[in-house]
Amino acid sequence: MAIKEIDKTKLKEIENKLEATIKRLDKLQTSILVKQLIDNADFIQLMQISNSTAKNWRNKGLIPYAQIENKIYYKIEDIQALIEKHYKSFT
Repeated sequence: MAIKEIDKTKLKEIENKLEATIKRLDKLQTSILVKQLIDNADFIQLMQISNSTAKNWRNKGLIPYAQIENKIYYKIEDIQALIEKHYKSFT
């Protein structure tokens, strides 16, 4: 019984985090340029990850990106695809 309650609590926590991430993505889509691209700093903040994690994801090919000199950009649609690809439903 207690395990199921913990699982439900964790599930609700995951759902809340996913909803918060979606809300942050929606906020980023307020301007024409931002609807298409965000830079690495915004990506790190959005996903709540470290710079090294973002680099590892790029190196593993988990997230497509564009690099212009030292500046890295991501398409919003690629971030959404990453989330969808790794989304696991608890049904």
